[in-house]
Amino acid sequence: MKKARYDKELEREKEKLNKLVGEAFNKGIPFTEDEAVMKQNRIVDTLVIKIQKEKRKHNKNQLER
Repeated sequence: MKKARYDKELEREKEKLNKLVGEAFNKGIPFTEDEAVMKQNRIVDTLVIKIQKEKRKHNKNQLER
């Protein structure tokens, strides 16, 4: 059930990122210069990596059966 939890968490974090990106855009701030956007982007990246690792682990276990 880790996948479902990660998927829900990823969706929440992506929504936060999109909101921050929209705010930065409206203020005319480059995304790479907005610390909040960059921090949230790292959170999303970390979750994507976790999900990919879980998928790889799951696929490897399936192949071993």
